[in-house]
Amino acid sequence: MAPSYIRRYQDQDWKAVRDIFSKGLLGNVPSDFWPLLKKPRSSLILLGVPIVLVLGSGSLLLSLLSFFVIFTGQLLTFRKFVLQYIEHALQTDLLDIQKSYLSARGSNLWVAESEHQVVGIVAARPAERPKRGGKYLELLRLSVKREHRGQGLARTLVQTVLQFASDHGYDGVILETSNSNHPAQRLYESLGFHKSHESWYYLNWWTAALAIWHYQCDFSSQS
Repeated sequence: MAPSYIRRYQDQDWKAVRDIFSKGLLGNVPSDFWPLLKKPRSSLILLGVPIVLVLGSGSLLLSLLSFFVIFTGQLLTFRKFVLQYIEHALQTDLLDIQKSYLSARGSNLWVAESEHQVVGIVAARPAERPKRGGKYLELLRLSVKREHRGQGLARTLVQTVLQFASDHGYDGVILETSNSNHPAQRLYESLGFHKSHESWYYLNWWTAALAIWHYQCDFSSQS
C-alpha cells in the first residue's frame, strides 16, 4: 500500500476533486437504491401491479414486463435524483472551491494524496443552521476513490475535520448521510458522532422517499 497524506486543497486539484465526488456518489447508486425497494410504497407498486395484471389478464409475460418496466423506472428515477444532486454541487460550492472553502473564514477543503494523485476529499464550513446555543462546523463532500477504500483514509479525513473544528473554537461537527450507508455510519459513530434526527427526500409517487440521517459530534460530551 502506497503511503498517503492529507493536505489542503490546491487549484490543480480542481478536476480531481470534482471527479472523485461525482464518481463516488454514482458508485453508491446500487447500494442506496436497493433499500428503497424494501419500503412499503416501492415494494407494493413493484410487486402489486404485476400480481394484479397476472390475476386480471392471466398473462405471465405481461406481468413480467410490467415488473421490468416499473423496476427500471424506479432505478432511473433514483439515478436522476443523484445526478441532479451532483450537478447542483458542481455548479455551486465545487465550481469555485477557493471561494467556497478557502476564502471563507472557518472553512476548508482537504485532499488525500497518494503517489502524486488525489484519492480522497473532504470539506467543511460553518453550519448554516447551527444548533441553538452552539457553533457547529458542517462536514461535507467526503469521498474516497473505490480502489483506495479500506485503508483508513476516510477516518483520517474525518479526524482532520474534527481537529480543525476543535482548533477553531467550534462546539462540534454535524453531517448527513443516507440511512443505507452503513460503513459511513459505523465510521462516524466510532469517532463520537451520534444520530440527531432523520429527514426525507421525496422522489415521486411510485418510488419511496430517501431517508437521510443527520449526525452530530459534540466536543463538550467528549471532555
